[in-house]
Formats: sequence, structure tokens, C-alpha cells
Amino acid sequence: MKQKKDVINEKTINDINYELLKKQFPSAVSIDEDGKYSIDPQKLQMNLDPSRANIKEDGYGLNWVGKKEAYHKAFSKNYKVLKPLNDDNSKNWDTTDNILIKGDNLDALKILRHNYFEAIKMIYIDPPYNTKNDGFVYNDNFTSSTKQTLEDLGYDEENVEYIENIQGAKTHSGWLSFIYPRLLLARDLLKDDGVIFISIDDNEVAQLRLLCDEVFGEDNFVGQLARRAKSSGKTTDKLANNHDYILIYEKNISIFNQNKHDFKGYNLKDEYFEDRGYYKLNQTLDYDSLSYGKSLDYLIEKDGFSLYPGGDKNIWEERQKGNHNRADWAWRWSKKLFEFGYENGFVVIKDGKDRKRIYTKTYEKVRINNKTLKIENFDRGKSLTTIEFVNKEYSNDNATKEIKNIFGKSYFDYAKPTQLIKKLIEINTCKDAIIMDFFAGSGTTANAVMDLNAQDNGTRKFITVQISEGLNEKTDAFRDGYNTIFDITQERIKRAGEKIIKDDITKQDLDIGFRTFEIVEDVKQKIYQKPLENMTQDDLLVFTQAIVETTEDILYNLFVAESLPLSIKPKTLIKDKLYLASNVAFVLGNVTMDDLIEKLKSCVELEYITIYSPNISDDKFTLELENAVSSIGIKTDKIKFRG
Repeated sequence: MKQKKDVINEKTINDINYELLKKQFPSAVSIDEDGKYSIDPQKLQMNLDPSRANIKEDGYGLNWVGKKEAYHKAFSKNYKVLKPLNDDNSKNWDTTDNILIKGDNLDALKILRHNYFEAIKMIYIDPPYNTKNDGFVYNDNFTSSTKQTLEDLGYDEENVEYIENIQGAKTHSGWLSFIYPRLLLARDLLKDDGVIFISIDDNEVAQLRLLCDEVFGEDNFVGQLARRAKSSGKTTDKLANNHDYILIYEKNISIFNQNKHDFKGYNLKDEYFEDRGYYKLNQTLDYDSLSYGKSLDYLIEKDGFSLYPGGDKNIWEERQKGNHNRADWAWRWSKKLFEFGYENGFVVIKDGKDRKRIYTKTYEKVRINNKTLKIENFDRGKSLTTIEFVNKEYSNDNATKEIKNIFGKSYFDYAKPTQLIKKLIEINTCKDAIIMDFFAGSGTTANAVMDLNAQDNGTRKFITVQISEGLNEKTDAFRDGYNTIFDITQERIKRAGEKIIKDDITKQDLDIGFRTFEIVEDVKQKIYQKPLENMTQDDLLVFTQAIVETTEDILYNLFVAESLPLSIKPKTLIKDKLYLASNVAFVLGNVTMDDLIEKLKSCVELEYITIYSPNISDDKFTLELENAVSSIGIKTDKIKFRG
């Protein structure tokens, strides 16, 4: 029978279009209390074509020097590629699903946008707090001179009159220009039900809230949580600042679930386990009630025994005559509820020290509806609170101890503890989610993912990015042989994984590996973009001396181009010439047509063939290939050429 159409509640075409626009451009589309949509044309233009956008400084919103240029930076041409480091820089390359990237995270996000678009379940970042020091190392540095800052943001000295506060261009404006393009790209990477957590302090929390409202949509703000950063210490002459914040934004407000599940104590099984999950025993059914009610003071007769609240028959009989206190013994459940619970396995009668006692069961997945007396499925959760992370276990002090346990010394003062990240991961992330951190720092997020997988047998994967920031020669880390923060990130992940396996021999199958990739300049592609008349002798020299690409270099960057994950396990069909990954054939070198076709015949569900054209310059080869694949049932329109 054909289902009737709900004409009354059916969405109009306009509503559907507005919803699509709001999903793609949350900063440009708003909805009022009556459900009416409105569009900000300037913000929409900003999203569609920042070069033509005319940003006005009046009206409510967040504007700063260099905003348009910062937006453009997120989607400008990227001349960087990934170089696989399949040696001592990686661990368990052939089996791991985890990724570690060495380089600037803006470059990394631009690359990953190709093959991880809307694929990340959760992002956690702990970006540099804007403390106005000179130690900022990212390429889009905002701590340089005023002149350089203005040039970087698209202004010259003649246009300085547009800037009311030069210091602001080097602090708030500069910091916002730094974080804005990264958040725009991060949003593209999040799944529709994804969530981002951002650690921040008082210096930029107000600005970041407004910026995230624009990037993710004000409706998608979940909360601002306080976190105890340290337990003691004097920050200023006026106030000791011992906390920072975690901002939470989701990709889609209607999908995010703020419940966290706590099943500590649920460790018992019975014959209902498959449907109800584990259970725990609650307190005894009888209790000394605060307000006595005779309807709950009834006799229970089961298995040849008579049971009374409080256990004493004589005292029970006196209560029945009216001789009871205002607060006195009774059952927690009504007689009807008890009978239903007993018949359906929710009640246990056990021998106590002096009498039999009745206990009730609480199951993970179901409960009794007290009104209907029916068993119903139940999502047993506990809402997250804004003071969730004020306990000592979430402070930097614990992070310092963790790093000291791994390295023997405390290399970081401001790292976050694994307990914090594990708790965030448990909020609305499934056990096979991809977790990303593009300010990896000491490697806490990767450590937390492995720890949590070990605890609950999850298969979560991490993608972490850390710039190769040099260490001060006076630090313990440098003296111990670590030249950059990335070196520490990498070593911590290795040691943390090995410690998990060492501490629990049952976790030998746990994925504690990672594939390391370094972001390098794609010199050839950059020179290709130059018009021939602008080419110089130096360009030609650089071109001829460009780093020689290995087969692995080519293959993994083709994976990016074809939107395949970096964790994919390619199958070698012909070494250095033909590979198969996710039903895509990659031809990297000249190979005889007979060998090629013979190998492709075994690829039953082949989707298409990618030809790396710089390595295959023979036009005759490509023509023969098109004819040959047709003979084995592969259409020629499934052949792609990649430069």
C-alpha cells in the first residue's frame, strides 16, 4: 500500500534550499525563533568568492585586519605534497591505520581535505594560546614586525590608515588570521555528526567564540567547559588564574549526542545478556523510608519463604496495626512492580547474614516502564556538565607526570593529560572513529586513543599533525637528543604504545603503530604554474635538481588525489609499475601490455585505472591501453591521467 504524503508538514522547496545553504555556509544563513530563515549577502559572498567580498566594519559580527586574506589562505593553491617516511620514523607501517604528519598543519589540512573530506568523527586541538610572546613558529607568523605583519595580511605601509590598532594586528587580528583558515578546513573534514573540541584560555576565548559561531554556526555551539589547568601558582598580582576552557562545536546540532556512558559496576551476566547487556545489583529492596506508606509494606512469599521489610515478622505485624514511625521500613517497589520484576528476571533473592534479602537488577540496555509495566530499551547515559573537568585528574600537573613516566623527565609544562582527551573521545564517538589532532604537541591525543582502545577493545584511529618546531638548546629535551617538538611527539607515541603492550600481554593485537608522512615542497608543480616567458635559469636549475620521487612518494600522493585514506594497504601487482588499492589500479611506469592486462584480469571489481603521466610519456602506450582494457570489459572512460 502506498504511504500517504504528509502535505501539512512537508517542507517547501525554499525550506530545503535554505537548509542546504545553512549546512554549507552556516555563517551566512540564520534562523529566528519563528523558524524563518534569512541570508547575509555579504557573508555569502565572502564564502563564495572572498576576492570580491566587501566586508563592512559596522553591524554585529567579528571583523579584523586581514580577515579576507585569512579566508583566502584556507583555499588558495597548495604546492605541498606528502613524503612517506617508511623507516625508523614509522611503526608497523604495513598493518597500522594511524597517521602522523610532520609539517605545518595548514598545509596538512589542505592536503587531507582531498581524501578525508567529511570523514573525521572528532577533532581535538590545543592551539598556541595568544600570549604575545615571540616564540610562535608557524609560517603565517603574526609576531613579526608591524611592516611584515601588514604585508603578510595583504596591506602595505601606505594603507596603514585602515588599521586603528597596530598592536591589535599583531595580537588579536594576527591570531585570528592564523586560526581562521585552519578552522574552515577543519569543518570540511568533520563528518555530518562530527564534533570539535578546542582548548583555549582567557586571552582569545571571547574572540574564538565569535569566530567559531561564524565557522560552525551559532546554533551548533554545544558548550564552554572550564578545566583546571593547574592546582596552584600565582599568575598576576591580582588573581591566580588556574583554569582555561574547552569550546565544543558540532557539525550538525540535530545529530550530536551530549550523553556519556558510564557502565562502571555493570559486570554481571545472566540469561538475558544478549538483549539486556551486563547488569549490576542495586541496594536491597527494603529500606528505612523517610515517609512510611502502608501500600509499600506488604508480605512477599516466594520459594517457600516469607519476607518482610526490615526482616522481622513481629515488628511488621505491629506496623500493620498502625504502630509505626513516620519514617519506617518498607519496600522500594510497589507489589505490582515487584511481581512483574520477579517474573521477568529483574529481582534476585539471596541469603544474607541473618535472613534472605531481595536485590534488584539494573541492566545496561533496558529498564521497566513503571507506568506500563513493560520492558523498554533505554539509553543509560549521564549528561556532560560545564564543570566536568575541574578535578585534578584533568590538570596539566597530571600531564607532566605522564610525560615524566614515559621519558624520565618532564619536557612540557602545558601539555594536556590523556584522561582529558579520553573523556572527550568517549563523548559521542563510536569505537571505530577517526580522531584528529592537528596541534599534536607532546602526542597526548594519539596516546589517549591507544589507551582507550586497550580499555574497551575499540579500533579508533588517530591522525595527528605537528610542525617541526626547533627546541631551545638549553632545554632537557634538546640535551637528551631531541631537536624538535615533532621528535618528542613521535617518540612518545612509540613509547606509549609499547608500554600498553608491555603492561597487558592480552593486547598484542592492539594497533600501536603509525605511518609517518612529511610535508615537502612540490617544486615541479610550483614551477609548472609559471608562464614560460617568466621562467628563469634558476627555475630550470631547481627543476632539474628537484628531489627524485620514489615509487612510494608517487603512490601515496595519488591516493590523496583519488580520495583514498593514507592508511590504505596497496597490493603490489608489478613492483614499481602496477598497484591495486581499493579497487583502483595505479600504473606508475611503462609496463608491457600483456603483463598489464594479465594482472588487471584478476581485478574483478576494478573501478578505474589511474595513469601517472609524467612517468608514462609514450602516447602509443596509452592508446594500446585503451584498446586493451576494452577487450576485458573495462570502459575507456574509467582511465584517469594524473600529472
